[in-house]
Amino acid sequence: MRSLVATAWRKPSCLPHSGSSESVIARPIQVYMMDLLPTVPYYTGSLCAALNSAEDVQLSIGSIQYHLDADYFRREKLTLDRRLVDFASRLGKLPRALRRSVKLFEYLLNLETLLIRFLVAPPDIVHVQFLPMVKFGVHAELWFLQIVRALGIKIVYTVHNVLPQDSGERHHAAFARLYRLADRLICHDDFARSRLESEFGVDPCRISVIAHGPLLQAKSSIAPEEVKRRLGIGAHEPLVLWQGIVRPYKGVSFLLDAWKLLQSGGALARLAVVGDGDDSILRELREQVAALNIGSSTHLDFRFVSVAELQEYYSAADVVVYPYREITTSGALMTGLGHGKAIVATKHPAFTRILEHESNALLVDYGDIGGLANCLQLLIQNPGLRKRLGDEARKSETKGPQWSDLARQTVACYQSAMKNGAH
Repeated sequence: MRSLVATAWRKPSCLPHSGSSESVIARPIQVYMMDLLPTVPYYTGSLCAALNSAEDVQLSIGSIQYHLDADYFRREKLTLDRRLVDFASRLGKLPRALRRSVKLFEYLLNLETLLIRFLVAPPDIVHVQFLPMVKFGVHAELWFLQIVRALGIKIVYTVHNVLPQDSGERHHAAFARLYRLADRLICHDDFARSRLESEFGVDPCRISVIAHGPLLQAKSSIAPEEVKRRLGIGAHEPLVLWQGIVRPYKGVSFLLDAWKLLQSGGALARLAVVGDGDDSILRELREQVAALNIGSSTHLDFRFVSVAELQEYYSAADVVVYPYREITTSGALMTGLGHGKAIVATKHPAFTRILEHESNALLVDYGDIGGLANCLQLLIQNPGLRKRLGDEARKSETKGPQWSDLARQTVACYQSAMKNGAH
């Protein structure tokens, strides 16, 4: 098996060259991958599946089962830490508030028991994918990391969002403290790296830029026409898809306003908005659809959909749209690229590092209702343009780094943490 010692994707020049003999330790690095709830299961699972092939790493996966897709980790042939408490995933369907309470109890208990275990048998590195409580002003996770550091364990933290969307500035101090605690930070593009340096004063020698890998690649065996038929859509009626966890910063309300303008012009197309979210947000969007009188052309599927259903939606879609107000990293975009669909997105650095206007997507400013409507109208009316942009989008995904590449870069980050972890 070939060594996974490699240079990080955009490793700062102040780090030692990963090919030098001094950067290699005598045994595999023991890594505890931590996404306890889990919050980003598909990212965590994809990365862990690739890292499992690394002879340089001995990996333990600190996660409970993802209750919305209970078989996911097993499908990826991943073994989770069996010593973690996991009641919620075994309790079947529960009211959302009750499930959250149970998961919070589990989460805090698992944090406490992990510290006890680390006292006895510390790993070399704890690689944290997400700390869900920091944005709520609860400091238990930061205390956990302080103790982990005191035990001499290196901390690697993946910055999926530099600050929480919608409420980030309120928690600037807490995230500044988090970034100080980490020995190494992984972010997914140069824009996030620049923010870490300029807004939080992070030394560039502690940052590795490692791209986000492809997620939930196209596997649907059901014809697009059949999926459209199930949705009550004509086989040749264009379908525009928005998919994800429904949150205000993802621009669904902006999209609905643009869709109203589009429908006022007589466009013959359907919009599907697919995903789960807080009840209050979903209620507001239903009310907006009713107030705009666009219910006949809008399909709202407000629930978690399985991977198989999600792939069917992407298979049937003619256009996928990402009208985000703000974003650091988008797993949904990586899914859309892999399905080779025409894309409309807002002009954010997380998107523009991959998407180029009129090359592999159409781009518009957030809040430009007329601009978004015009981009959607252009694609609805022009099947040839849809196909060209979709083909170029798929090429963008296949030309980008794959999970085996990202695993090599992550191992290089671990090796740098082991050698240069101290601030």
